[in-house]
Amino acid sequence: MFGFLKKLPEKLTRVTSGGKVIKEIDGLRFLAIFPVVVQHLSERFERYTSTTFTPGSEYEFTHFVTNRGFIGVYIFFAISGFILGLPFAAHSLNNAKKVDLKSYFWRRITRLEPPYIIVMTIFALAVVVMGYYTFQDIIPHYFASIFYLHNIIYKGWTFINPPVWTLEIEVQFYILAPFLALFLFKPKSALLRRSLLIGFILVLMLLQQHFRILHQFTKLTILGHLHFFLLGFIFADFYLNEWKEGIRKHAVYNYIAILSFVSMILIWSWNHELLNRIGFLICLFLLFYSVFKATWVNKFITTPWITAIGGMCYSIYLIHLPFIEFFIRATKNITITHSFTINYLFQLLIIIPFLLGISIIFYLLVEKPCMYKDWPQRLRKNIQARFAVTSREEA
Repeated sequence: MFGFLKKLPEKLTRVTSGGKVIKEIDGLRFLAIFPVVVQHLSERFERYTSTTFTPGSEYEFTHFVTNRGFIGVYIFFAISGFILGLPFAAHSLNNAKKVDLKSYFWRRITRLEPPYIIVMTIFALAVVVMGYYTFQDIIPHYFASIFYLHNIIYKGWTFINPPVWTLEIEVQFYILAPFLALFLFKPKSALLRRSLLIGFILVLMLLQQHFRILHQFTKLTILGHLHFFLLGFIFADFYLNEWKEGIRKHAVYNYIAILSFVSMILIWSWNHELLNRIGFLICLFLLFYSVFKATWVNKFITTPWITAIGGMCYSIYLIHLPFIEFFIRATKNITITHSFTINYLFQLLIIIPFLLGISIIFYLLVEKPCMYKDWPQRLRKNIQARFAVTSREEA
């Protein structure tokens, strides 16, 4: 059993287009998915439990910390900006191979669509079978979600699987990314290029404040979150041009990484005040930068299990909330003490292993096969081969 668990992270390693896995990015994906799961479990536990918890600073502190899951969403957005911006930046700045847009968009479809459609179909059928909605209720929301238009059409996230509101924003960025990269990575001067990116982000944030983008349904569109993706562009620039000869690590970055992450938890607010948002963005960049430059923090987030969990974060993200909704109904009344912290940690210890197990199965059966560029061709050949065998047996 121990040997199986030791080898499992290797089986979970992602398949990438270029064949290279940036372990720090998968580590950052872990730092993104964990707060999201923590928040959704905290919300559901508080919503469904019949236990009365002792009020006071202990409850308030734990409630505050466990409801900071949105910082994970913003880490995901910055990671997407980095990953998608990287090949365009490499072409513009380092004369790398030009990105073929047809392949770029097809890759997004074949990589992300099958797991998404499968999950949304299963959960749409589940809420109908469980009697929460009728087919007539669900059909328009289902198709709006499948085509990534639910946020825009209904001005709110889908009740089939609420967290996928962020995937609609991701898709909007996928469409914009090649055109933004063409403009923002064009200057050859590093100072000019980075000043342009920072200036663009600041202007964008000022416009968001002026038009109250984050206080209307537009907060569920790319208009409210483009600056996070562009932060990823800036980091792609640093990654390609500052660390060509390798990354020199220093112990001080361990503390910068931790301080940045803690500051993000403390700074983030539903009030969306401009100075808070700018401070949050600075901390987010420092987190990215210091994770690569740190010593023992870097070793921690690049350990096999951390990178494996981070690498399959898409599977976890797709299924975690409906799983928690189902599971919490069986565990909601387990009471150890009247301390919210102790009871919540117990719920976390119970649910996480099951969630991780289901996610691993889904990842290996559905998501990872879709990581291969030629999976449609492989699937077609397998189907043809099976039909051929069946035909010979019948003959």
